[in-house]
Amino acid sequence: MVFTKPIAMALSATLVLSWVSYAGAREQLGPASLPNLLVILSDDQGRWALGDYDSRIETPNISYLAARGVRFDHAIAPTPVCSAARASFYTGRMPSQHGVHDFLSETDSDANAWLEDEVLISELLSERGYRVGLFGKWHATTEGWRPARGFDRWLSYDERNATWQNQYLHSGEVFFSDDGDAISHTGVQADFITDRTADFIREDSSEPFAIFVNYVEPHFPFAGLPDRLVSRYRPVAERMVPIGDYSGWSPASATNYTAKEQSEMMAHYLAAVTLLDEQVGRLLDTLEATGKLETTLVVYSSDHGHMTGQYGLYGKGNATRPQNLYDYSLAIPLVVAGPKELVERGQVRNEFVSLLDLFPTLLELSGSAHPGDAYDGPGRSLVNLLKGERPLAFREWHFAEYGNARMISDERWKLVRYYRNAEEFDDYWYDLTHPVSERQSREPPETLRSHMVERLEAFFDSYELEHRSGRTVLDQPRHNGMEPWRDRAQSSR
Repeated sequence: MVFTKPIAMALSATLVLSWVSYAGAREQLGPASLPNLLVILSDDQGRWALGDYDSRIETPNISYLAARGVRFDHAIAPTPVCSAARASFYTGRMPSQHGVHDFLSETDSDANAWLEDEVLISELLSERGYRVGLFGKWHATTEGWRPARGFDRWLSYDERNATWQNQYLHSGEVFFSDDGDAISHTGVQADFITDRTADFIREDSSEPFAIFVNYVEPHFPFAGLPDRLVSRYRPVAERMVPIGDYSGWSPASATNYTAKEQSEMMAHYLAAVTLLDEQVGRLLDTLEATGKLETTLVVYSSDHGHMTGQYGLYGKGNATRPQNLYDYSLAIPLVVAGPKELVERGQVRNEFVSLLDLFPTLLELSGSAHPGDAYDGPGRSLVNLLKGERPLAFREWHFAEYGNARMISDERWKLVRYYRNAEEFDDYWYDLTHPVSERQSREPPETLRSHMVERLEAFFDSYELEHRSGRTVLDQPRHNGMEPWRDRAQSSR
């Protein structure tokens, strides 16, 4: 049984007509006329960790991107955990559609067929004539050493020769899969990934490229970053987040760090962000040196947010028990720059946008219509926003989910609903303008409460599939041995 999808069908029809029209208009020009696509995705980077929002954080190259393009100030991830967010990015669908609700473990996942029946954006771009490459983290399925469908070039991690922690080493020997072949590299791994990406950019080809470069910075461990960067942040790190904050939920791991320990972790986290910014600069230099900068759409974003001491926590959605859908876990940077005919420069946009929106955006820019059935995810193309148009309405609510928890927010009030089973649930309300914010539940006026409940239910009724719904996640294959809802299915304070 599939839940009814009236909203999804209406949106799908609009998107498909748009894509078909765009594809038809460009068909005579061929792939050579299409823009190159470069998507840079960081790992665990909160929106707050950009120099555009805090002058103590040095990200001049990302600021340069924003100046020649668009900075979206209200972007979120559809879920605050790695594999689920990346699966949503590559499919354009919610976890309750594609079925990946948590991070996937190579060793203790119950399945290896994740996303087997999904259409990946890499496949669609390849069909349109793009050379498609992935460099760095994949983690949207298990067996990540195997190149995923649609990719012509694959450089990701190889857990056959090392533990899962190896891929997160910022320096040292890291094991990779190079188009399926086992290799290793010793050094600063971000530099290595940039080098290989730059090689792909420099290849002489009549086909446009679509590159997904996925760094592991600033993901844990908070160690192994160049000291030239860490030492730069030690004087300011202790003032970034005061020690002693708290969450209404229990931390998933020990958080009783001293002020010095917290400051050192923050210094490493921020050093990793600046290391990323240096890689952005190197990639922009490569594009400029090869004459491809003015024909390339560049996207900078992250898979989800991160808490580095905020609420006294370290991590994202799985930093607490039960799992959380805090703004710090969901809010992501999103900057897009590109050819002048596609991107109006110098914009700061306040629409509610999602990582999911990049799926229909990249497809529209590639002139590609989704094959077979209409696109049925909740993503909306950002193309008109990139061009500087001012729609009367874009999106009224943010929606997100994580396992048996789902959320609606208008950035003033937030509702998080935890399902105990397919029908029973507990609701928690948050006033995001109150000093305690998401630390304690506070209910809104009755009329608003009823409206938000109605919109939350309507959204998920439109998109969830019964056999993949977060409401029934306990009956689905296990993602890993640490799923936060396994020991707290009965969510209560």
